[in-house]
Amino acid sequence: MALKPKITMKRWKASNEREIIQYWSESETFKFIEDSKKPVYIIDTPPPYVSGRAHLGFAIHYAQIDMIARYYRMQGKNVIFPACADRNGLPVEVKVEQKLNKSMHEMDREEFLQICKRELDIAEENTIQVMKWMGLSCNSFYGSPEIYYQTDSPQYRLNTQRTFLRAWHTGLITHATRPNNWCIDCGTTIADAEIEYTENESFLHEIIFNVENSDETITISTTRPELIPTCELIIYHPTDSRYTDLEGKYALTPLFKKKIPIRKHREADPEFGTGIMMICAFGDKSDVKILREERITNPKTVIDADGRINEVGEKYSGMLVKEAQAAIIEDLKKNGSLIQSTKTLRRVPVCWRSKTPIEIIAMEEYYIKQLEVIPEIKKIVEKMDFFPKSNKIILDNWISTINTDWAISRRRFYGTSIPIWYCSKCQTPNVPKEEELDRYYDAWKEQSPMIKCIKCGKSLKDAQGEVRTFDTWFDSSISELAACNFGEIFFQDKEQQFFEKNFPCSVRPQGKEIVRTWLFYTILRSFHLFKKPPFRQVWISGLVRDPYGGKMSKSEGNSVDPLLFLQPQVIPKNTPKTLRPDKDSWKVIAKLESSPKFSGKQTPNLYYGADSVRLTSCLQGSHGSDIRFSLSKLDGNAKFITKLWNISRFISIFPNEDRPKKLEAVDQWLLASLDALTSRCLNGYAKLDFSVPAENLYNWVWNLFAAHYIELVKSRAYGEENMSKISIQSARYSLHTSLQAILKLLAPIVPFVTEKIFQSLYDPEISIHLENLPQPDNPSTEEQSITEDLLTLDSAIWKAKKDKALSLKEPVSLVFIPKSLENFTNDLKIMHNIVTIKMGEPDNSIEGLITKKNCSLKL
Repeated sequence: MALKPKITMKRWKASNEREIIQYWSESETFKFIEDSKKPVYIIDTPPPYVSGRAHLGFAIHYAQIDMIARYYRMQGKNVIFPACADRNGLPVEVKVEQKLNKSMHEMDREEFLQICKRELDIAEENTIQVMKWMGLSCNSFYGSPEIYYQTDSPQYRLNTQRTFLRAWHTGLITHATRPNNWCIDCGTTIADAEIEYTENESFLHEIIFNVENSDETITISTTRPELIPTCELIIYHPTDSRYTDLEGKYALTPLFKKKIPIRKHREADPEFGTGIMMICAFGDKSDVKILREERITNPKTVIDADGRINEVGEKYSGMLVKEAQAAIIEDLKKNGSLIQSTKTLRRVPVCWRSKTPIEIIAMEEYYIKQLEVIPEIKKIVEKMDFFPKSNKIILDNWISTINTDWAISRRRFYGTSIPIWYCSKCQTPNVPKEEELDRYYDAWKEQSPMIKCIKCGKSLKDAQGEVRTFDTWFDSSISELAACNFGEIFFQDKEQQFFEKNFPCSVRPQGKEIVRTWLFYTILRSFHLFKKPPFRQVWISGLVRDPYGGKMSKSEGNSVDPLLFLQPQVIPKNTPKTLRPDKDSWKVIAKLESSPKFSGKQTPNLYYGADSVRLTSCLQGSHGSDIRFSLSKLDGNAKFITKLWNISRFISIFPNEDRPKKLEAVDQWLLASLDALTSRCLNGYAKLDFSVPAENLYNWVWNLFAAHYIELVKSRAYGEENMSKISIQSARYSLHTSLQAILKLLAPIVPFVTEKIFQSLYDPEISIHLENLPQPDNPSTEEQSITEDLLTLDSAIWKAKKDKALSLKEPVSLVFIPKSLENFTNDLKIMHNIVTIKMGEPDNSIEGLITKKNCSLKL
């Protein structure tokens, strides 16, 4: 009977991925089975912020999180992998303000919120579709639509409010006027964790201060002359002998003639400027710290929330900060108080979102306690496993720098309302008990669920609801509760049985750039709520960078739209804009790449598909390190997908035989090598480092299985040369056994092509992703030395023929092989067309003998 490939499709195409998505959807492959006896594994999926288009870094990050889900599913776990969307906070507000060219405070609040919601809906469509096309196996996409949440949904926001109420009634919330980080552009307080730093060119000004009641002067160096009117203290280091005679004296500020005490303090840096410093309200966090230590309370600030100088600045009142700087320097020049100004680089704190320099302004905000529980937080951290372990230091370092409580209130609109109502008579804040909040309340527009003021007893019908919202991280930091069905956010569950049984979550996957915010705040909140860690494992990934190491971002002009790789070059006309690749994104790639694909005028076809992108993400670095994404690497890895398809199609020619009573030596070696490969892959998977299985499978499949083993047994698999039935069966069994193991080991990384091959060859009714991962038997201790000897021999013969410009089919008259390959002689003779094979040391007197390590040959 003629042998024909069972896989009839000659080439794998990226478009085939859509067929697999359709199959998963129709068969509800990844549905969460509530009554399953399998152990539950819960992934605290990072809710992606959906204010704009999903970028390549997002696509890669979430694809690797999906690998966690697929790995544990194939380890026999009942996986909860929620799809979700973060829809609170600044980004969408800023986007709408820019789009309308007006501040939200100039608009009706309700109208502004509706515009924000429409923008989020549009962006969410793009984000969710990219997640699907990247192969994410979220339950909600494939049979469990209820396992999906949005952080602005009434149920999620109710959870946020209820956790706040619990914190309030246990004494964890305070309301105080304290120095806060203030973003002038965003018009709100931001947390320390949301600050980034940049190096800006500035001027270091040397300014003369007069010492009171003397002719003596001191020179102070500063980059912030506009803060002179808020100077509260002048300090020098206790060991700096230049200034010890000034202890207890007073200086007068130039222009403002304010009397300032001079004191010694360890924070003064003798090496900075003149070594004597002015402490103002507030130049930076060290000013805040020093003034607090010196018991200088309620210092007056000079910069208002709108970025203008207030009345403390006297004649400079109403000026913008930069205008005031220039005017003050000019006046200092005129009265002889300015010695010189020299250019310098200054480390400037900026808002993570707007990149606007941060000002420290005393603001009235709500705070949740964190400083006093840091020792307990450190203990909680030690109870969690970090992947990789080295990235735990990011969290440890951040915790060691915390010196204040977390300001959780924000002066913005699109966020969860703070559920507080102020009595119209006594102004007492009235905060409901948890059980009194039966639904989500917008306090700024809705009447309190409480009836009377807790202090004076007045009706709360006309109470003023709090207009502020929570910091968006206050919402995001309870995502693990949502993943565990806290508040019945997914499905009805009497008395929270599911939550109580399954909390903490199994794993928190996230990027290292939000360790200071999302990870720390989640741990803090879980401690406050339950005195437990929020999850057992923490998986921290690196950043996706361009080929030159630059962080991908739109502002840098190097951000790539993943739809370039997930959509065909010719897209149907009715495709919405949100699902079309960004029109300029291919130009970004052209700028970053030197690929010949971009040498012509036509837009190149970059439809590689999700499998190629996913594989590339794993092969570009070990877990935790940054990934440098390049088109050349993507192109090369797409060839591996093609290679896998071709290998599978070749093997599909032969029937899937049962294991024979006796395996040929070559097949025994191959299966021992497969066992060793399986062990390496499973070790990598157990550490959630997908680079390990990806690299090992790539090299083994391409460089050993295809290049050497298949060539060795090809003739035997076909049944040529009058081979015995058991020998043929041995080859076919080993080919199929190896392929099935390869497919299963690759499945979490490249889910589409492995699904198609598995169903085409082995079981059309079952998804490979519901199979168990293969387990190694007893790997041979001799396998590695045999492999090295075989690869050396094959390479030596191929090179010798190539050097002589001979066909690979040309005969080899004589080969000396090592004893390790003694039982391979029949297959080697057929593979290389060898006339004579001898064992042992070669006879060096033979003319034309080519000698290599462990083998010799004569053509």
